[in-house]
Amino acid sequence: MKTLTPFVSAHTHGQRGPEDGAGPSNALPSEELTCQAGGDAIIGVYDGHGEHGHHVSRFVNDHLARELQQIDQQKLADVNLAERALAEAHAKTQEALKRSGIDVSLSGSTACTALKRGRRLLISNVGDSRAVLGRIDPATGRMHARDLSEDHKPDGAKERARIEGGGGRVHPSLVPGRGFAGPARVWDPSQRFGLATSRSMGDTVYAGPNRSGVIAEPEVTTHKLDRSDKFVILGSDGVWDRISSQEAVEIARRSKDATHASEQIAQLARERWHRNGPVADDVTAVVVSLSA
Repeated sequence: MKTLTPFVSAHTHGQRGPEDGAGPSNALPSEELTCQAGGDAIIGVYDGHGEHGHHVSRFVNDHLARELQQIDQQKLADVNLAERALAEAHAKTQEALKRSGIDVSLSGSTACTALKRGRRLLISNVGDSRAVLGRIDPATGRMHARDLSEDHKPDGAKERARIEGGGGRVHPSLVPGRGFAGPARVWDPSQRFGLATSRSMGDTVYAGPNRSGVIAEPEVTTHKLDRSDKFVILGSDGVWDRISSQEAVEIARRSKDATHASEQIAQLARERWHRNGPVADDVTAVVVSLSA
């Protein structure tokens, strides 16, 4: 089994939803999709959006990787210190992104990252990509999905409270003659632009006072892995808008290896998008096997 060191990632670039446009999907070679139980790994999915989203996602991937690799091992052993260290790595990446020369006023990227150190798994999430753990119930032998991150949608209870509590606005697009249509969005202070995710790297036009707009702060969770944990799935929202976490882990369990699992999940999501119309969102799925 090959240990992932130091970084494996997937990028997508497209718009925020099926009403906006489509983008490509990515997969990783099989030899880079197994992580030994005691090994270290950084695995991420970065879903770009806006005109310069592909540049943003690649910049975030590269810069965040360097920041995460520099975190002291002792900090990662302490839950509170680890969470602060990951938050600081994202803050430094966001500031570097602003200075990069990329126009990030209306372009950005999600950042869903799994940082594995031995049997400790830390998940940092910005945006509406998602990390899911596939876990076997020792008593029943059934596979269960455990979401390791929370999707940052503007109309989620916690995100809406944060935004509107600081004076920001959340509502769908107002279409003349049709009324409100499409997903809920965070609106910039001028009310001209709306974004369908409440956290993002970049997207500076949506910043608001008192954290009332789109923010680049990650939510960080930590987990201690054991033999019941079989794999981690990271995917863009184009996956999770069409496939549930439970369905995804069941697909992964039936697949012959991690690469086949990622391909099957992505293919099913694309098929379901196409059945619902000519426009599809970005679809990226990365499955990482956790060897015993």
